[in-house]
Amino acid sequence: MAKIYTMMTLFFVVSCTNEEETFFFDDEGVPQATSQQRINEEQFLAMVDGNGWVETATHEIYSNGDYDRRDYWEGMEGVGGISRYSLRGDSISEYIFMQHTSMLGHNTRAMRYDPSTNTVYSGDKMVLRIISVNNGWMQAIKLGGMSFKQRSQSKGLYFFVTLRKMSDDEKEDIERFNR
Repeated sequence: MAKIYTMMTLFFVVSCTNEEETFFFDDEGVPQATSQQRINEEQFLAMVDGNGWVETATHEIYSNGDYDRRDYWEGMEGVGGISRYSLRGDSISEYIFMQHTSMLGHNTRAMRYDPSTNTVYSGDKMVLRIISVNNGWMQAIKLGGMSFKQRSQSKGLYFFVTLRKMSDDEKEDIERFNR
């Protein structure tokens, strides 16, 4: 099953992503995509709220606006891994998995959406800045923390991520951790 999702992710990234995608940094030092779909509050609720999302590709964004074409987690066994999200009403749950297998932890926090920047916040902290949502796929910018690999000149480590909408069974399975 993992091979199917990997193949689907590769197909999606190759067929739907602008290979020339670049980013610029706003006044707060947060990256923004040069081309970004505008998503108002009603569209956000219809496309994103109430759904679960699995991170399928993670690429570090460099301070020059480019991003690493290699997956960030490649070759970093035991360090961390992909996230899965469940967005419901005014809360967001994040589940962190190590190398697509065991869960490291999860947390649920209050969430708000800012349609002027397509950004999902928990308190003052940016969780995801949505670039586009289309046919069960989402591309977004995610704050990863401080730069682990020290390749970026920016203060924070930001990722360009591709997420796949979870099936109902996947979502039910992941949400059992909140019970």
